[in-house]
Amino acid sequence: MLSFTSVFSFFLHALLLKTAFSYVIKRNNPVFDYTSEKVRGVNIGGWLVLENWITPQLFTQFSSMSNPPTDEWGFCEVLGADEAASQLAAHYSSFYTESDFATIASWGVNVLRIPIGYWAFNVVDGEPYVQGQEYWLDQALTWAEQYGLKVWIDLHGVPGSQNGFENSGKTGSIGWQQNDTVTRTLDIITYVANKYTQSQYASVVIGIETVNEPLGYGLDMDQLKQYDLDAYNIVNPLSSSVATIIHDAYVDLSIWDYGVVSPSSYNLVMDVHRYQLYESDECSKTLDDHLSDVCSIGDSIASSPYITVTGEWSGTLADCTIFEEGVDSSTFIGPNSGDISTWTDEYKGAVRLFIETQLDQFERGAGWIYWTAKTGGPSPTWDMGLLIEYGVFPQPFTDRQYSSYCG
Repeated sequence: MLSFTSVFSFFLHALLLKTAFSYVIKRNNPVFDYTSEKVRGVNIGGWLVLENWITPQLFTQFSSMSNPPTDEWGFCEVLGADEAASQLAAHYSSFYTESDFATIASWGVNVLRIPIGYWAFNVVDGEPYVQGQEYWLDQALTWAEQYGLKVWIDLHGVPGSQNGFENSGKTGSIGWQQNDTVTRTLDIITYVANKYTQSQYASVVIGIETVNEPLGYGLDMDQLKQYDLDAYNIVNPLSSSVATIIHDAYVDLSIWDYGVVSPSSYNLVMDVHRYQLYESDECSKTLDDHLSDVCSIGDSIASSPYITVTGEWSGTLADCTIFEEGVDSSTFIGPNSGDISTWTDEYKGAVRLFIETQLDQFERGAGWIYWTAKTGGPSPTWDMGLLIEYGVFPQPFTDRQYSSYCG
């Protein structure tokens, strides 16, 4: 039986959350209105945070090793600071350039989500990371503003790793929420918010994401909610045009319901990521199965009490991307070839229908951000530019070759 004290504490905590988050309803966003304009965006993946399958050319140098690195931590650790810094500087200056931003804008994209790791802003003894990413983030904001693009700054990796995936910077166990890792992260959020809510960024930065893909079942959800509340209370007072973006942590959206966030809230946005390929049963599904799943996802998004953006998704129906499971351990399932020029018309049509259906369903919410703008390896279903070039991704985004699957 709960004691009176514990019951009182529960309701007091709920009241404090309600009070803290209720302010969001009273603010508006003059730069980007999520209730009148759809987010139609793309991620700038594999640039300021390494992912070996997006840029395999950086990781093939390790293929002869018995235990090759698969993440940025290992990349820097194996090469050493000087060589890692040299290779990363060349990567940052070439993988994305101003011309890429001009091209992306020509597609009709209005929002970029730019992943960046905590190590761009804060490195301590014992961490092998090298820096230099902040300079290129600033350059990206200049290019984005020049071509009329808005930006979410996405804290893609946090100290200790929030999910144990290579996209957090360090593969392995989840160490975030241990020791001082959350405090360090909030210090980084404070720095990012204080810098990127300044007037020179007011027309381009419209969101700061508190942490990418925290793995809910591997974390303390109460601590995660408190972290997001603390981050919100850092960002929100500084700007009425910069939203706080929180990831759903792959848990049901009802888990996040504080009871105060309404669809008219402009300054708090929920980011959900929806892929259909990482579980073995996904790879055995038919196209109709995948499309039906998209319809169900659309129903969930449409019923969300939040401004909900699908911040990552792809046209990938099978796991056939080199290095996705580590160097030299890729799997090839289904007819998807790494060379899009060899795709049959039937397969192109299947991927196009899958993409069109996702576009329609994700726009039942506040919109979508594709993963990713381009890749450096044989990963065409992840490469928005390549899909557009071959007529697989709609241009304009509202163009449809197929009738609505979901009705």
